[in-house]
Amino acid sequence: MKIIFLTIGLMFLFLNLCAQNDTNSTQGISKVGQYKTFHLTDGSVIYGQVEKIKANGTIVINTVDGKLVIPENKILPETVEVEKNNGIRIKGKLIGENELNITLESDYGLVIIKKSEIKNLERFYEGKPASELEKKTFFHSEEQNTDIVNDPTAFVLNPYTFYITGFSMGYGFSDRFHIFTKIPNNFTADINLNFRYILFRKFNGAQRSNFAIDAMMFSNHNLLKEYGGYYDESKIDLDILKEMYGDSKEFFWKISLIQSFRYPLKSGRGNRSMHFGASINKLLFKEPIKSAIIEGNQIYDLTGGFFDSTFQGYRFFSGMDYDLSKKIKFVCEIFYDPGNHYEDFGESIANYFKNSFITDSSRGKRKEVDFDFGIIVAANEHLRLGFHFQSPFFTIYWKFAD
Repeated sequence: MKIIFLTIGLMFLFLNLCAQNDTNSTQGISKVGQYKTFHLTDGSVIYGQVEKIKANGTIVINTVDGKLVIPENKILPETVEVEKNNGIRIKGKLIGENELNITLESDYGLVIIKKSEIKNLERFYEGKPASELEKKTFFHSEEQNTDIVNDPTAFVLNPYTFYITGFSMGYGFSDRFHIFTKIPNNFTADINLNFRYILFRKFNGAQRSNFAIDAMMFSNHNLLKEYGGYYDESKIDLDILKEMYGDSKEFFWKISLIQSFRYPLKSGRGNRSMHFGASINKLLFKEPIKSAIIEGNQIYDLTGGFFDSTFQGYRFFSGMDYDLSKKIKFVCEIFYDPGNHYEDFGESIANYFKNSFITDSSRGKRKEVDFDFGIIVAANEHLRLGFHFQSPFFTIYWKFAD
């Protein structure tokens, strides 16, 4: 019961922090580190990430074609006409924009408008309407990976972004906070939520670093599938585990701390990111059973990833993602996890299609140290496809930004 109250308290704390962040984000909007389209006096259209704004107004911008320096007098002034959801219309010069708000200088003063309140927005450059509303090709160089293969990063979904895969979905509430849930577990009465909050972050031009906490909570979790990962013997399947521990379904948690760094490539064609993290879970405080009767009356002394009194319920990981081209991202990671089992392709398929689309960690050989790598391809503005060489092998997800 104490754990449930603690969980509820943490949820309210996270949401309160998000609310505070949304309020603070309207104080002093900066273009540094953000992506923007610039229309120039010679007809050029430049899109990229702002690295620096010099005292004289000159802008240094990282683009897919390299690092460009744009004098202020070469940039066409941008004005907008905004229609809010309540019918109010506002016109003015655009002087700042981020994922949450736009800032206008109107004839009547400075106006900050939340993007969630905008019904329609038209952009004009030197009085001429833009042919499209900043329609951008969605390159991976824009995207900050929220996961690296099977582990979290210190980045979160952009505000008001909805994310869905075949097995999970999530939503970005602010530029520091998002929530995910695993869909198959919810259908088996194991209601779950995954919170991520950026505790500290730092910007240095186009470079950035985040330190975040990630917390996963399951209301009615089948702990047998967690226990199985820490045993060596291939004969320790779910039936044997059920005889050893009973029908063990209870509250389960996992907490991770992650540090991520993101740097623009020297070529200007995208970014690279490094991620370092550590996780613990509830089994770190659970006592393992180290002998069992298997195949009749034969008693086995069991070995695996546990101490005398607890499981080794922790994981250390590091990973990298690297933009190979406009639409292809390379990802890799290495990890130490006493509860990890290596599965070949057949075992992985059996996990998903014979086990209610929830992995059974007792399959395969226990392997404490391992690594994985693969690629992710941007099929279009919303769809991503990828593969790597460990379970689940294939990746598919959609992201929709409001």
